[in-house]
Amino acid sequence: MKILIRNGHIVDPFRKLDMKADILIDDRKITEIGKNISEKGSEKSFKIIDAAGLHVFPGLVDMHVHLREPGYEYKETIRTG
Repeated sequence: MKILIRNGHIVDPFRKLDMKADILIDDRKITEIGKNISEKGSEKSFKIIDAAGLHVFPGLVDMHVHLREPGYEYKETIRTG
C-alpha cells in the first residue's frame, strides 16, 4: 500500500528541508517529496493523509533515559526502558 501525506510542513535538518510539500511512501520507504504529487495507480491502493497545519519530522527519539543496569534494576531495566 502506498501512503500519500499531503500539505505537511516538512522539517528535516539533515536534508536541509523546511517547506510545505507532499510525501509519497511506497512499501514503507519514502519515494518522493514534492509539491502536488499525484496518485499514480488506483485510488484503492493509496492511503491519503491530510497533514495541512501539521509538521512532519523524520523521527523523534527521547534520548534522556536511565536504564539503571547494572544496579537499581528495581527502577528500570533495559527491557522496561
